[in-house]
Amino acid sequence: MRRARVLVAASLSVFFLALNPVPARAAPILIDWAFNINGEIYESCPGGTLPDGFDDSLFDWESGLGELSLLYRPASPCSSNVVAFFDHELSPETTSFFYNDYGISGGTPSAGQTWEIDEPGYTFGDIYFNVLSGSLDNENAVPEGLENDVSLAIGWSFTLGENEYARIRWCLTPDPSFLAGYTGLYLAQINELSQETLYLTNMLDICENDLVATPVPEPASILLFGFGAAGVVAAGRRMQS
Repeated sequence: MRRARVLVAASLSVFFLALNPVPARAAPILIDWAFNINGEIYESCPGGTLPDGFDDSLFDWESGLGELSLLYRPASPCSSNVVAFFDHELSPETTSFFYNDYGISGGTPSAGQTWEIDEPGYTFGDIYFNVLSGSLDNENAVPEGLENDVSLAIGWSFTLGENEYARIRWCLTPDPSFLAGYTGLYLAQINELSQETLYLTNMLDICENDLVATPVPEPASILLFGFGAAGVVAAGRRMQS
């Protein structure tokens, strides 16, 4: 159960803080993640792996910060759907509970782009089931004033022709500097107590013969931070009905 996991992590954090000073700013913790790639599900359960084509060399799996990329090369022309899900805990060094967050969306989605902000599925949220089905609802179920546990999901539906492939990138960063001049879709998770913020953006390029054929607007620059992660990451899956 999520509450038991959080209480264990909080108890260990209290013990840790009694023995060690806490830096002014620590990294978030990536609690859970999942990808739906054309109906194939990849999850963070023990032993879970990602398929060929993923590049995580710029991504920190403990903090959930950085950039992930996927080269998706189907064997033949097809319509495709790729959805990603991220569940972070923000400010674990200053807040003992997971329900102090809210979400916002900004910018304009591109054609074929979908998104969702919701409680991750331990209580009322349906985001995880929507990720599994590949159909996000483009709604924010945890706006400011209705703080709770928050998770983010973002996806693309697109068509690949002969000799085409897709390059998809997910960027997660606490740095808002990319917003200057940026008009594309972004999602953000904000802790109401610490005001720590996590931004998620997602870019798609349709490529042919290793040349970008159809670029989709993306941030001019996103500064990625290699925070050292602290805290306890507990394994477990939400209960599914």
